[in-house]
Amino acid sequence: MNNSDSAISPEEQWAAYFDGNLSAGEAAAFESEHPEAAAERAAYARITGAMRRHSPAPQMRNTDFFNESILREIAPKPSAAAAAPAKERGLWSLWRLAFAGAFSLLVASAIWATFVRGGSGFGEKPRAPYFAQVESVTAGDASLDATVLDADGLKLVWIDGLDRLPNDYVLE
Repeated sequence: MNNSDSAISPEEQWAAYFDGNLSAGEAAAFESEHPEAAAERAAYARITGAMRRHSPAPQMRNTDFFNESILREIAPKPSAAAAAPAKERGLWSLWRLAFAGAFSLLVASAIWATFVRGGSGFGEKPRAPYFAQVESVTAGDASLDATVLDADGLKLVWIDGLDRLPNDYVLE
């Protein structure tokens, strides 16, 4: 025996002997080492022959999946130098996201200028937060006289003919 024969395990030697993969000289050497090998090989041949005759191969289900799995495993790996696949355009690219943000900011500022600030647009002067317009002035009593006084944008409804309140009167 040389150093290259020691690397083969006994199981591999038996398998090679049963399968007939040993040369005539190697098979003779193996049979001389193992006297029971010829009887074992004859029993192995009878068992495999009986199994082939009496036991048909099972039908494989999902053959397409099995074949695709095998082909995927044995397919050559793509090289690093191969061109990278084109990127798919996403629904929200960076430019679309920036445009949507700017448009949302514009809409929010228009809503604020119209409803919160109280104007009808950007060019109009903002009104006071408590704006009221006097439509008509009537006191409801013939002995009272009501007038509207307007001074520096401040409107006041003045009612003449009311009795004065005492100084110690406390409003509730």
